[in-house]
Amino acid sequence: MKDQSVMVAEEGVTPLIREFYQQQEERVHSYRLLEEGHKIYLSTGPNYDFPTFRQLVHDVTQDFKRVSEGIIALEKRMRTEGHVAPANLVAKLQDAEKRKLELTVHLQLSRQMAAENEGGELEEAKVREIRGELGKVVENINDHLADLRYHLHTGE
Repeated sequence: MKDQSVMVAEEGVTPLIREFYQQQEERVHSYRLLEEGHKIYLSTGPNYDFPTFRQLVHDVTQDFKRVSEGIIALEKRMRTEGHVAPANLVAKLQDAEKRKLELTVHLQLSRQMAAENEGGELEEAKVREIRGELGKVVENINDHLADLRYHLHTGE
């Protein structure tokens, strides 16, 4: 038989964190679609198939919006139920994910410019710079996810 503190944890923040992870997996899937779509888009240059890519961006943007709204609702519910520490982590994750998306868009634009200006040192340097920034943001996201996993396992 489980002790009462474990039962409370399962009824408390644990299902909310699990729901967050489901939403986060959907966000990761959307990033993969965006990345693959951008690779395909770049392969259509120099006469890019912009209408197809624009539709993909629209669809992925809608997915990001839906996931973000769901995560914001989870964060609010955590706060309402008194789970402040995990709610703060979710808020930090949302901020980091927003920055990741901004950098992803900048990286895609820089990649296109680098492809159009083959051998352009400035364009390639910009791609490397953005990749570096993106790596730091992803590391930050992973740190927050690890902290959230702690809350999942402790139920706090």
